[in-house]
Amino acid sequence: MKTRTHEGELNLEKLYNTILNYKWLIISFILISTILMAINLYFKPSIYNSSSILEVKSQNKGSMPSDFISSALSFGSSNKVEKEVAILKTFALNDKALEEVNFQTKIFVKESYRDIEVYQNPPVAFNHIKIFDHRLIGKKIVLTPHKDFFTLEIEHSIFSSFIHFISNFNNKEAEKKYQFEQKIKRSDFELSVKKLKPFNKPIKFILCGENQKVFYNIISESLSVQQLGQNVPLIKISFEDTIPQRAEDYINALTKSFIDESVKNKNEQNNKILTFLNEQLNDIRNTLKVSEENLETYKTNNQIIEPSIQAKNYINKLSNLEISISDNLLKQKLVNNIFIFAKNNNNLDAIAPSLMELKDKPTLQLITTLQNLQIKENNLKIEFTEQHPKVITIKKQIYNLKRKILYNIKNLKNIIKQKNLSLKKEKERYEAKISTLPNKEKNLVNIKRDYQVSSTMYNYLLKKKTESELLIVSTLADFRTLDEAHTLALPSKPKRGLLLILGPIIGLILGLLLAIILEALNKKIKTKEILETLTDLPLLGIIPELKNKNIKLEVFNTPNSVFTESYRSLRSNLPKKKKNKASIIAITSTVGNEGKTTLTANLASVFQMADYKCIILNLDLRKPTLHTYFNLENKKGMSSYLSGKDDIQNIIFATKHTNLHVITSGPIPPNPSELILSNKLSELLEVLKPRYDYIFLDTAPIGLVSDSVELMKLADQNLIVLRENYAEKSFLESLDRIIEKNHLNNIGLVLNRSKSKRKSYGYGYGY
Repeated sequence: MKTRTHEGELNLEKLYNTILNYKWLIISFILISTILMAINLYFKPSIYNSSSILEVKSQNKGSMPSDFISSALSFGSSNKVEKEVAILKTFALNDKALEEVNFQTKIFVKESYRDIEVYQNPPVAFNHIKIFDHRLIGKKIVLTPHKDFFTLEIEHSIFSSFIHFISNFNNKEAEKKYQFEQKIKRSDFELSVKKLKPFNKPIKFILCGENQKVFYNIISESLSVQQLGQNVPLIKISFEDTIPQRAEDYINALTKSFIDESVKNKNEQNNKILTFLNEQLNDIRNTLKVSEENLETYKTNNQIIEPSIQAKNYINKLSNLEISISDNLLKQKLVNNIFIFAKNNNNLDAIAPSLMELKDKPTLQLITTLQNLQIKENNLKIEFTEQHPKVITIKKQIYNLKRKILYNIKNLKNIIKQKNLSLKKEKERYEAKISTLPNKEKNLVNIKRDYQVSSTMYNYLLKKKTESELLIVSTLADFRTLDEAHTLALPSKPKRGLLLILGPIIGLILGLLLAIILEALNKKIKTKEILETLTDLPLLGIIPELKNKNIKLEVFNTPNSVFTESYRSLRSNLPKKKKNKASIIAITSTVGNEGKTTLTANLASVFQMADYKCIILNLDLRKPTLHTYFNLENKKGMSSYLSGKDDIQNIIFATKHTNLHVITSGPIPPNPSELILSNKLSELLEVLKPRYDYIFLDTAPIGLVSDSVELMKLADQNLIVLRENYAEKSFLESLDRIIEKNHLNNIGLVLNRSKSKRKSYGYGYGY
């Protein structure tokens, strides 16, 4: 059975009627929402977005000695834009910028009922700040000036102000008075106030805490650093603040700190390289001098000017091998330094340039992955604690990756070691060839070779020293500012125009929602007309409400009353008695407290008054009340019969009314559904049908338990009781679903406890 709902027209008509009924409510909401939005926007400070563009310059070949000397001595990081973006977001760098731009205190003055923050030319300055109660951070403190002193008071909300007043009502200590330049010591904070210019009105200020608190509470939420496109060496730094000038100052300070730090790191590296080169040059210079003297002495003493062509070839080969061996020794030193550094440090991105020199691409890729994981770890630590599962997982990944990197570096050490052995064998082979030369020429080759190797190394180191000295005096940062910090003219937040439009729209939506809710809350079935519009089920009877609700069998007390006549009318609408067997009438309701048991008892009574032999079976085993209507005991009944404890003849009780018998529910069983659905109930009905004209089944509410549905399938007529102004419209939807799902037939409705006028009951009197 379906409800009479025409989805299109009916819903639109219902909405239209709802709007008409609640039009003043909706208009009021639109006005209130618009006014509240305007007030909110008036007091809400504008937030401006300042930004700057930073260029990451490509590494020039001459900007740093790109050889194993520089790599062996220092681990300069690669200029990857992603890494620089991460560095710009770190507290270490932002801490330097916070030393230049004041975020530790914010000062406000009252203008046109609003608190306006003052950044430039404030009336006071705060020094020696210490915060002991961190709940104070972010709260406004009111400084009220007087002639010779000033007072301080923490600003509270309306509720907290009341609590604060109550808690301090009996406080005998008067409001403390302070002097400017005085060191103020309180239990919650400590500071001194310096007066910068005259003022006579109260001002407010906020203590934001030390730099680390400022960074995590303010800077990290307002700062945005991002790369302008993939593989684009440009970084955009943005900062949101209520004061545009402070936002610009902060971006400029951050950019300057970043560039200065870059130059400082490069100079430190170049100085380290220069020191090493000077040490090596001193050693090589002495070696070269000795080699040169030995060569000249040998030539003079042995009267040899130049070696033979064959000897020259040997000299060149051995010299090249000596240089390769020296070069490989530097590689070995580099790898050892890399291994020690990797073993003792968490941040391995610094060894990337050195691995690039060694052409170890697999390990470089692992370090890139490690960099990304470490950036992700730092971001997670801002949001979560060390014990958070996400942090623990990424730490485990980093640990495993570091072990793999160390394993790769060990393999690299072995490769270089094998290369050394190979070069030494090659050297020994040529030394063996030299030994076949005449003694004079052989000695000359060895001396010449020593001289040539020393000379080559000396010239090489001298060249690198010159390069390093030039770098130190002309160090340039790897970054430059393309666009200085600038602020857009219009604030980025809030979008005032959009919000002013949204104000009335929100009011309209809220007004409509409230109107629809109020309409939906009116979900009671108040009249038979409403009931008839909600369902196609036939309305078989309307039972009026009794003034005295304690009378349970009113049909016997007032047989000619409107109440009794309503039951007679209902009786006439029910099917006639079958031949040779009883008609079964099941009475239920959708929920409890709708009067189904009262209706069952009175309906059976009016059938008895018409000389029909009737019996009532109380099958509401969970909350039985039928026995109280006839002053019967409930020690045995349906539950004891269905469970096999009593026979049929022991559970049928006669009433004081002829032809009206009752089977009470009996003791409440633990398994009512199983008992009702057993075969014994069908057996009982088969026994009762020949004995009675009508069998009435008082069942549990159909909307609460499932066994009532099975009982309704056994009945010839089913009555569903709906109490007026109590039963809800949704009950009918649930009822329709139950009827349709279980293919129930012969369903009729009874509107109970109706307050409608007599004419609406559908019957009258002829006397």
